[in-house]
This record gives sequence, structure tokens and C-alpha cells, in this order.
Amino acid sequence: MLLACCAGVSAEAPSYVTYSVNRNDTLYDLAQRYFADRGGYVVVQKLNRVSNPRRMPVGKVLKIPRSLLRREPIEAVVQNYKGSVLVGTRSAAIGLKVHEGDLVETGDRSFVSLRLPDNTTVSLPSGTRVRVQMLRRTLLAESVERQFVIQKGQAAGIVTPMTDPQSTFQFLTPRAMTSVRGTQFRVSYEPGDESSHVEVTEGKVAFREDRETEQFVEAGFGTSDQLPAPVPLLAAPDLVTPDKVQDEERLAFAVKPLTGAIRYRFQLARDAGFLDVIDEAFADTPQAELPSLPNGTYFVRMAGIDANGLEGKPSVYSFERRLNRLRTSLEQSRAGRYRQFLFRWQAPDLTGAHFRFQLSHNADGSSPVVDQTGLAGSSFVITDLPGGTYYWRVMSIEAASGRIYTKWSPTSELRVGNTK
Repeated sequence: MLLACCAGVSAEAPSYVTYSVNRNDTLYDLAQRYFADRGGYVVVQKLNRVSNPRRMPVGKVLKIPRSLLRREPIEAVVQNYKGSVLVGTRSAAIGLKVHEGDLVETGDRSFVSLRLPDNTTVSLPSGTRVRVQMLRRTLLAESVERQFVIQKGQAAGIVTPMTDPQSTFQFLTPRAMTSVRGTQFRVSYEPGDESSHVEVTEGKVAFREDRETEQFVEAGFGTSDQLPAPVPLLAAPDLVTPDKVQDEERLAFAVKPLTGAIRYRFQLARDAGFLDVIDEAFADTPQAELPSLPNGTYFVRMAGIDANGLEGKPSVYSFERRLNRLRTSLEQSRAGRYRQFLFRWQAPDLTGAHFRFQLSHNADGSSPVVDQTGLAGSSFVITDLPGGTYYWRVMSIEAASGRIYTKWSPTSELRVGNTK
């Protein structure tokens, strides 16, 4: 097994907790409330030289061995999900409680985020299977133990810093274990090649293979069970045309190529923290298309993946989704001895929009022969065009939410022969 743990965990963490005696406290009461075995009060009595377990001075500080304290289960809850997600035999629902022993599975294009009592979050992308191995809290000490076994896929953790040195947070795979104390990181495991990877975006973890060789992995680095030392993660990619309104049927994103990237990952979410992921795509090129979404504001997160299978630093951009399918067609007819050209367009997603029609001898629309604005209908007629090659297009103009949205249709070519 490959082991990774946080450098912040102290090997000299105290083996006991302290407790300040309140009015009417007795060792018997403390044992009943906090100890795994009520008979443990005898150990505490001897350790602290308490002469009468029924009477102790208020404010006296007791040392209590952690080994005596009782542990009780805690719960996680489903914070967000999309698609086919199972928690045990139950379908996911917002607020559904997740217990120790539950198996959490995400289907194709399905995602889930779990929130723990200290606001630590665990996010699972599509095609992932994770067993909740341990969710426990030690009474009085306020230390918590959380352990998740990744059987397939990937898990990402945003771990709230832990104040108790005995608290643990761990991701395990058949070949790896990660243990952290306040950091952001990802762990993945693929059963096919039995490979484990860890990428750290904030904080630091220690990585040990077979519990022997240790690697310290700092933020911006990653490693795997195939690497002798951590390597830098690929830089965060830059989005091409970040201000583009996503108005076509399918969403399209492109990033500037990254040196060293052999694949790219694109994820969509409703929030900038990507706790509410709604879709993702992997691509061998620095661009990807994803299915349609309702109008609104969303976030896209992109990262490159290197030859070691390590996912690089992510970049996050907000984008506006405003569907505007603008399609054009052309009909030709004769009106007597004249030829008539009927230019049509359709914008089924818009209401109250106006249009601009442009006809030019140049493909870029410069020096237009016709440039008609303020059109409220869906067609424009030109009679008896002189022979030549023309290019035409239509712009939609819509005012909504205090903004003006414009979009050109694709440019179409029109060749008109000379009239005989």
C-alpha cells in the first residue's frame, strides 16, 4: 500500500486531554458521559490523585487519557448532486445523511458533494465509487476521524483546518493513503492499471510508498506510485475569448495549448468552488464541447493532464449562457422580368429582438452594399441584384437584464449571374 499523510501531524501529539472541573462534577458522572468503559474513572482518579471521586474542587484540571474516551459516529450530508448517484441503496437527495459504511457511487455524467460537520467537503466526479470507511468523533477531546476508500475514480477534498492534533482525514486506495490537516487536494485510483495519483493545490501532504519511502508533496506539485519524487503540476490554462456569451446549442470552450499537456479536463458548475458540478468533458485537444444548459451564469474549470496522468493547476472562469439560435435561408424567385431575393432568418430563442441585415462584396462584411438596421420582422427582400459575388449575414439585437446582446449569423455566399 502507498501511504500519504500530512507533514502537519505531530508524532508527539499528547495522549491525554484536559478537563476543568465544573460545579457538581464527579468522576462517576464524567465516566458515564465520556468514557467507553465507566470503570475508567479509577485510572483518572489515580492519575490525578483525586481522593474522593464524588467531590472535586471547581476549576481543578484533570488529565484524561484519550484511550479511555468514547467515540461516537458522525454524519455527512449530500450538499449537491447531479445525475445518478447512489448512497448505499438510496438515491441521492439534498440533505440525505451519509453514514460510516455507506458506499457512494456516481454514474455517467453524475456528480456529488458531501459536507461534513466541520464544513469539510468531499467531491466525487462521474464514474467514481467510494466507501465511507470511518466517520467518528471522540467525546470530550473533540477529535474526529474521517476515512474514505476510493475503489474507483477520483475524490477531491477541501479540508477545514483541524485544531486537535489527533484528528485525521484520509483518502485510501488499494495502493495509497492520503492524510491531511487543512488543505485542498485530489486523489484518484484506476483499477485497470492499479495506479494512484495525488495532486495538491493548497497545503502539504507526505507521500509514502509501502509505508517506507516518504515524499513531501507541496502545493503546486503531484506524484503517483510510479514516480520517485513529486513533479510540478502543469500551469493553469488560459481561456480563449473569456468574455464570450455561450449562445449556441452546444457550449464550446477553448484554452491556449499547454506545453506538456496530453489531455485536458473541462468541468462546469453553478458555483465558483465547484461543489455543485453539473457536467464535464475530457479532450485530447485544448477545446471541448458540452451539452446545452438553461440560460444563466455558470463557471468553467479547466486543467491540463500530463504524461504522468497528473491533473494540473485549474483555472476558473465565469461565463454567461444565453441561448440564441440564429439560422438563415435564402429564396430566389421572379417578379416579372426582375429577380427577387428573399433573405430569411429565425431566432426562436428571442422575444422582442430587432435585426440588422448586411450584404457586401467582401466576406468580412466591410463596405456593405446594403446595411439595414432596425428590422422587426424575419425577412428582407432585394429585387434585381446586379451580377457578382455577395456575402450576407444577419445580426440579432436584444435588450435584456440591462444589457444589449448582439450576435451575427454565419456569413453566407450568394453568386448572382448577369441578367440576359
